[in-house]
Amino acid sequence: MTTFDEIKSSFPSPFPESARIECGEGWAGIVGRVLERIASTPGLAEMSHFRILSVRQDLGFMKIDAGYDGIYEDSLRPLFLLAEFRSRVTCEECGQPGHMRSTNGWKRCRCDEHSTPEEREQPPRPAWTLGRDTIKGFLWYDQAADELRIVDDLTSIGMPTDFIHRIKKARE
Repeated sequence: MTTFDEIKSSFPSPFPESARIECGEGWAGIVGRVLERIASTPGLAEMSHFRILSVRQDLGFMKIDAGYDGIYEDSLRPLFLLAEFRSRVTCEECGQPGHMRSTNGWKRCRCDEHSTPEEREQPPRPAWTLGRDTIKGFLWYDQAADELRIVDDLTSIGMPTDFIHRIKKARE
């Protein structure tokens, strides 16, 4: 398993030692993939002002807080969103596949090994819950393809009819 210290040493400029880590090591690989993508993307790789300020757990998934020139925001937002959705299916402790679990109101993503007995009884959430409604449509994480995409036919991802009606009503 890749650690945050290893990633900081591999990417010292965009991920300085001063960056706060407020989550488990299991998500370090996700952050590493974001930084590898930035480093390999023309235009993004030359960003001298980009810095990760913190990586934290919020409501059971990962949030990356970064400082950068606003001109790059459109290029970085999809990378951060993809990282967020990857964290929803990755154990925060070990980086193995996991799913969102809830105990006493606290949400977290864990594999069976790192879950409490009560959490292990909770079934994985349906695939359609790996999305959110946006002004452009329903943004959904296709775990098999490891990509985010806008889904027009919500039944195609298994969303129940009552939830589809709620989304349509909220859009009105």
